[in-house]
Amino acid sequence: MGQLENQTAIITGGGTGIGITIARRFHDEGAFVVICGRREGVLQQAASQLSPTGERVLPVKADIINEEDIQNLVEKTVDQTGRIDILINNAGAMRVNKPPEETSLEEFRFVIDTNVSGTFLVSREVGKVMIEQKSGRIINISSISGSIVNKYFHGGSYEISKAAMDMLTKTLAMEWAPHNIKVNSIAPGYYGTQPNVDFFINDQELNEKVMDLVPLGKLGELEELARLALYLASPEIDYMTGSIITIDGGYTMW
Repeated sequence: MGQLENQTAIITGGGTGIGITIARRFHDEGAFVVICGRREGVLQQAASQLSPTGERVLPVKADIINEEDIQNLVEKTVDQTGRIDILINNAGAMRVNKPPEETSLEEFRFVIDTNVSGTFLVSREVGKVMIEQKSGRIINISSISGSIVNKYFHGGSYEISKAAMDMLTKTLAMEWAPHNIKVNSIAPGYYGTQPNVDFFINDQELNEKVMDLVPLGKLGELEELARLALYLASPEIDYMTGSIITIDGGYTMW
């Protein structure tokens, strides 16, 4: 306990799923946690779960593709704590599960803009603070879809966006290494998140097909992702940057 004592972490999409799981782990480790998202009610509920007294938690309504929202997010964080040590780029658009020929340009652009432009925008604004500090950790929540095309699903825009996120990780890692900013990416496989519940977990036949492709034969646990994020954010590791860490039960070994 206490690995992140006196540190400030921003977690985008911090109100649900992977985001709140990481936020809870970081808060337990002593961090001041700033969670952002588009739904005020969800954020307030999440903040109450993290700390009923409001200690070391700041919920900020923000859309990651809105420049003013993100500038406001960074300003509020710095005003409250004076620094930003960790950024978890977790917020993103779900897969548009349609064949390419049926996908509208608007649907395609939304996924690309959110997952790529949004991640860039938050990283850029937080990066300015970290450059002045001469330190920082940025962890992008990507996907195995950044390196493969997922069987049984449509929506090439999602794979394209995650592949771009992985290259953004490497680019920022290279650019900001002189400022002691480490940038890495976690690429999860199949977890029990709401999008996966919607896409296949509630469909018994499809669920069996998907699980048959996972050598370990099970979904991953969100707590394991949180522990990995903590490891990358903590002083325990200092020589890793520009890496994409796959955690998928062996799915991508095929």
